[in-house]
Amino acid sequence: RAPCLQWPYCRKRCSYCNFNKYVVPAVDEAAMRACLVQETRTLLHLSQVQRWVHWRRGLRGPFGADLQPPHYVPYSVTSVFFGGGTPSLASPHTVAAVLEAVAGAAHLPAGAECTLEANPSSASTLRLAGFRAAGVNRLSIGVQVRGALPRPVPRSPLCLPLPPRGAWARGLEAALGLCDDHVSLYQLTLERGTALAAQVWGGALPTPSQDLLADMYQTACAMLVANGFRHYEVSNFARK
Repeated sequence: RAPCLQWPYCRKRCSYCNFNKYVVPAVDEAAMRACLVQETRTLLHLSQVQRWVHWRRGLRGPFGADLQPPHYVPYSVTSVFFGGGTPSLASPHTVAAVLEAVAGAAHLPAGAECTLEANPSSASTLRLAGFRAAGVNRLSIGVQVRGALPRPVPRSPLCLPLPPRGAWARGLEAALGLCDDHVSLYQLTLERGTALAAQVWGGALPTPSQDLLADMYQTACAMLVANGFRHYEVSNFARK
């Protein structure tokens, strides 16, 4: 009971990404908003977030109201996630419309986690305030560590050199200073059809050795455990 809605538009196509996304000059946001609202209602209906109950004496509904036979009682939606694409390119009005659709089809508690993936370049202070007013209470933002690399460094990872062990450890230290109680650590997968895969498989970009990758992974595991994280899955660590 945690719907994930996708805004499939980006300003550019990243070299490593094979997600379903589109780079277009303009978006018909009214039409896209209507599609997202309809998709939200349909998915919640098909996932049966409402349970069918039969009346019996003494059964009470929300706010203490008597339930008449038979009656729908909505399950609670525990969280809502806006992914992409780059959902921070959508307007706060679209996000609000989707959250209203969720609340109309199920019970959306006041404290439910509503997360929006955001790119800082498309998330001004005013826009973030609009998302907050729409109901978003959590942001998912990619963080880049660039201080240890020679400048200027492009933001695209297409031509970035592999960091040496010291830079890798310093980057992890910086990440630990920003994260809360969970870290996912996994190797980038080369996806067929992406520009990055074509360059690597064509020999234009080098690949790291398996020994170096293993050393970086073991370094990360040791640092995370030393900082109180429990290694509960191959790629996941948690402090709780």
